[in-house]
Amino acid sequence: MKKISQGMEWIGRKIWVILRAFGFLLIFVIPDLILEQSKSQVFLLLTGLATVGIVVFFWWRAEKNSLPVWDSKILSWDGLALVILAFAVMQLMDMFGLFLLELQGAETTANETLIMESLKGVPFWLATLTTALLPAVGEEVILRGYFFKKLFGSYVVFGIIASSLLFGLLHGPTDIGSWLIYAGSGIILSTLYHKTGYLIYPIAVHLVNNLIATIFYYL
Repeated sequence: MKKISQGMEWIGRKIWVILRAFGFLLIFVIPDLILEQSKSQVFLLLTGLATVGIVVFFWWRAEKNSLPVWDSKILSWDGLALVILAFAVMQLMDMFGLFLLELQGAETTANETLIMESLKGVPFWLATLTTALLPAVGEEVILRGYFFKKLFGSYVVFGIIASSLLFGLLHGPTDIGSWLIYAGSGIILSTLYHKTGYLIYPIAVHLVNNLIATIFYYL
């Protein structure tokens, strides 16, 4: 009976992790829902405030749930080198994915096309918040923190694979190239988190990647 009770308790904890991750995903899309209503100055400001609030909330919840975010060592040469290396590997993965897309006659992923459409009429400062900062913090806390770390625990390989596939799926892949770009990035970010133990490392890589893409869109 004790083993059954422990097993039920373990299942209950895992279900609670999944429910929390799903709840965070619902919170994550709030800025997009606000922006879909109108792109007037008032709604742009509301979207910006909501985005900042959600980022702070995700950061706070991660720390409260034993998912440390900040590590001062990221500002050291070793920390910066780790971020740069992971970012470089991600770019190589993206380049190969884009090469496969070009072979299929596509210039970019369906997800990137949707993002570019949604940014029409959106000022750069808000795009920086909604397409660079929020995904970097939100997706890393949800997928790397809760889904990978909390749900799979010591089952590292399974956690990396599952969280990376989910990361890819959430970006709406429509072909092999898209899967490689997003799921491949997920593997890199998950491995980086596993090696460092701090979410700030995958957040930093994710942020730089998204920020560069946002800047190029507005140039």
